[in-house]
Amino acid sequence: MSILEVTDLSMSYADKQLYDQASFVLNKEDHMGVIGQNGAGKSTLIRLITGQTLPDEGQIKWQRGKKIGYLDQYAESAHNLTIGDFLQSVFKGLYEIEAKQAKCYADYATTFDDALLAKAGKYQEQLEAADFYGLDVKIDQVMTGLGIDALGKEPQVSSCSGGQRSKIILAKLLLEEPDVLLLDEPTNYLDTEHIEWLIGYLNEFSGCFMVISHDYDFLEAITNMIIDVAFGKITKYTGSFQAAIKQKEVKKEVQLKAYEKQRRQIEKDEAYIRKNKAGTRAAMAKSRQKRLDKLERLTPPSDNLQAHFNFPYLELLSSATLRVKKLSVGYNKPLPEPVTFSMSHGEKVVLKGFNGVGKSTLIKSILGKIKTFGGTAQFVDAAVINYFTQ
Repeated sequence: MSILEVTDLSMSYADKQLYDQASFVLNKEDHMGVIGQNGAGKSTLIRLITGQTLPDEGQIKWQRGKKIGYLDQYAESAHNLTIGDFLQSVFKGLYEIEAKQAKCYADYATTFDDALLAKAGKYQEQLEAADFYGLDVKIDQVMTGLGIDALGKEPQVSSCSGGQRSKIILAKLLLEEPDVLLLDEPTNYLDTEHIEWLIGYLNEFSGCFMVISHDYDFLEAITNMIIDVAFGKITKYTGSFQAAIKQKEVKKEVQLKAYEKQRRQIEKDEAYIRKNKAGTRAAMAKSRQKRLDKLERLTPPSDNLQAHFNFPYLELLSSATLRVKKLSVGYNKPLPEPVTFSMSHGEKVVLKGFNGVGKSTLIKSILGKIKTFGGTAQFVDAAVINYFTQ
């Protein structure tokens, strides 16, 4: 049964056509991955089907009564709630029932009205049916799975980093247990072990989902179908990511053969027309020209767009591009132990660690954007430094 039907979808921005009469269906059993180059229209597609953006043309039809959970790639939260309260807010209705039950017992203590006990009993049945007394365990499991337990439940959501907030919002979304999940780059801020946990969760998820991701190993582990957004078209493939890529290559070969066959025939007809524009075969040449004029010309399969960069590197006189010595970083107090390392010209260095451990803080300290608790960080004089923030 189809949960979502997208029919004849067209959308463009300025002179860029994202989709042209594109259609696809999301069924109840679908674990769908969405792939395509940056700028192809993947995130726009999610905004269209969630009603945040209106298409130029086409229809988007959801099955009635379905609860949809959506994680934006740029998820933000201005809540001044603590992490624990924010996650508990998913079950607000159940906590309200618990409060009503507690009031019944409190009122009974003064009135001894048996009707209040009966009412409290009904509330108890509702709470037990919803597994209310297992909520704390459920919340703890999701927090641990996504690595939020390292933060604890007391910090305010608004005080957390962008990556931490994204994980917290993802946790809330999973606790809501919607019928449909729409996830835009959910692994962006997850460590390897937390990605593995999310893979397990999604594979056990009883509903359907659409996941945008550039993490192809992640898609391979969770999907049973793929839609490819490219060059104005949305193409659906059955199977995992690897199966989709194989199908795409086969389709490309078939398209290339058909294109080459038509190209050869066009060249043959054009040569015949040039040779026989005048003379006894002019009528036949004219007939072939009319046929060519009406012919729907095939296009060759398009390869992915490739970006080309030419960076104007300067030759450095020193081999040590950066020297960091006993650098102690943090905000209110030092985070890790003082750091000492050097980076030589040509080296590519990766900083790894859990969210909140101090990776971004270390970079900002090295660049002099925040004060340090001691130590030094010095670039070679000729170095040109560029910084891309989180």
